[in-house]
Amino acid sequence: MDKKNTMLIGAIIFIAVACFVYISLQTTELDTKQAVETASTTLWENAPAEKTSDLLLTSKTVVTAKHAYQNGKHIIAGEVPLPTPCHILDASATASADKKQVLVTLVSSIKTGEVCAQMITPARFKVTVAARKDATMLATLNGQEITLNLIEASAGEDLDNFELYIKG
Repeated sequence: MDKKNTMLIGAIIFIAVACFVYISLQTTELDTKQAVETASTTLWENAPAEKTSDLLLTSKTVVTAKHAYQNGKHIIAGEVPLPTPCHILDASATASADKKQVLVTLVSSIKTGEVCAQMITPARFKVTVAARKDATMLATLNGQEITLNLIEASAGEDLDNFELYIKG
């Protein structure tokens, strides 16, 4: 073999290796972009624990709760995910003067001076308010408006011990 053929074979091998490396890098970059695009959109699931309470309020939060109307009173019981087990949830409900609107107010706070694990913890609430049967339900969490997804409780269901996650 002469020197010219050796150089040609070497150049072809070099180009083949360079193409292989380039294609490998492009595939890795595409996989990374797809992983970022398909990440979960549940805000509190992807957030660092310290920032969870802030992130819960950045978009319209949905709180699912059971609802019953008995003896002229609305009973609403549900759960809110809080950033740590040390957080406390206070819940209250008030009706407008004409009893056509009900405002459910949820406020979370943290016990001071305690060391606490950073993990999402569901906090249950239950409120009762006298209002019209067809009253409009509004809700806030830490002063921010939220969507209250109400599921009607079956007759005789105990709202002190309820199950929100319905199969089907």
